[in-house]
Amino acid sequence: MDKVVVVTGASGGIGSAIAERFGAKGARVLVNYASSPDRADETVKAINKGPGQAFSYKADVRIYEEVQAMFEACIQKWRRVDILVNSAGGQLVKLAGRIDPLLVDTTEEEWDLILDVNLRGTFHTLKAVVPYMKKQGGGNIVLIGSGAALKPSKHQSAYAASKAGVLGLMKAAVQEVGEYNIKINAVCPGYTPHKYLSEIKEVMEFTRRSNALGRSLPLVDFADFVVCLAQMDNTSGQTFNIDSRAIF
Repeated sequence: MDKVVVVTGASGGIGSAIAERFGAKGARVLVNYASSPDRADETVKAINKGPGQAFSYKADVRIYEEVQAMFEACIQKWRRVDILVNSAGGQLVKLAGRIDPLLVDTTEEEWDLILDVNLRGTFHTLKAVVPYMKKQGGGNIVLIGSGAALKPSKHQSAYAASKAGVLGLMKAAVQEVGEYNIKINAVCPGYTPHKYLSEIKEVMEFTRRSNALGRSLPLVDFADFVVCLAQMDNTSGQTFNIDSRAIF
């Protein structure tokens, strides 16, 4: 795969799995992280052992100047950005190590953190990458959504609001960038077995009860779908639920 890929939030979990799958296909991958350099380095080493190439770059998606500098570094090294996967984000348990509270117990700080990372971060990456993709004649962008945006549960008010915002942002943005051959789609992974959720027994039990197949989605399956979608030339503005729950 002769593509240059930027994956945000690629130091662990979903982002790391996606970055490694692109690398396995021979892509050149910028592995973004905000606070876990060791895990980002592990992802880079895994990619560089195979046919792909990778380097890590620290940037907080909440800070536009850092995001902009990240894409500039990618352009300086590889001259283009073919694919962006915006994977940075998560629930409060991932972002701050605290179980997501009920709406009435959510603090302003907690609300701002979740909205800033999940929604503002997505806005920043789109704003920064679109000019490069316009100049080069197109590109593919995959946003990581969530079933919580479509069918939220208790303890998900802030997270559901942020992910619903991501889907709304995507639907508006595609109408502005389609004429430049830029495709934007969103993918909802459901509950995947990474440490932030698998340590919470209630979450895993809910996964089994609500899932038609009675199991969570392997990260490699989700990553394979993202890699496939990111190479499609005639699909944009769509939300894909890579999950076996009945979300609607």
